[in-house]
Amino acid sequence: MNKQLHNKILKLLIDSFEIKGSFYSNHGRVIEFKTSDKELNNNLSDWFNEYEDMLYETEWYQSDSGEIELISEHECIYCKIEARIYDKYLEKHSKNELITTNFLKIISQYTSKAINELDMGDIEFDLLYESIKNDFETLDIYVNENPVSLTKEHLNLVKEEFISVFERWNDNYQGEDYDEIEKYIEYTYYGNEFDVTEHITIKREVEPDANYKLN
Repeated sequence: MNKQLHNKILKLLIDSFEIKGSFYSNHGRVIEFKTSDKELNNNLSDWFNEYEDMLYETEWYQSDSGEIELISEHECIYCKIEARIYDKYLEKHSKNELITTNFLKIISQYTSKAINELDMGDIEFDLLYESIKNDFETLDIYVNENPVSLTKEHLNLVKEEFISVFERWNDNYQGEDYDEIEKYIEYTYYGNEFDVTEHITIKREVEPDANYKLN
């Protein structure tokens, strides 16, 4: 960050001035900061555009959308990014991977069909699982459009089976040089649509750069 801009931002943050923004992709990158100073917003958008490029080159960081917050700590500026990555897993995985042999052994006890008679197309889910909580917000199972009421024991076994599948999908994010990084995966299957969203939170010090030029 340009030293002049860096000093201005640091002073504003120390004076409890809130600096937040957001970004998303829409035929190109859209970066918006939300302060009352239009010129400052434009300068920050230009800076963050180059900052993301630097993060990609050094840490392979990339995302589809998210929120930005600049924070002052110990007279330093930190950039906190809460980012989302969509569809990273969809090209590699499908809901059929959740229908394991162990899952079918449980479900067959609630139908009149043997394991080898169950058709994957007859089985549907409504589920929402967040890896950070290691639990399901929602988990409903249907066979031939009829809800299956599992016992508590069987429900826990199904949860364990699904989580074991999700954990095999959970590739480690490559970034290593962040002061702080958190990650969790949100898996949703609802209305025949399977969605996987990766949530990444990073926090890194923003240092002044005398060679950085404002547009």
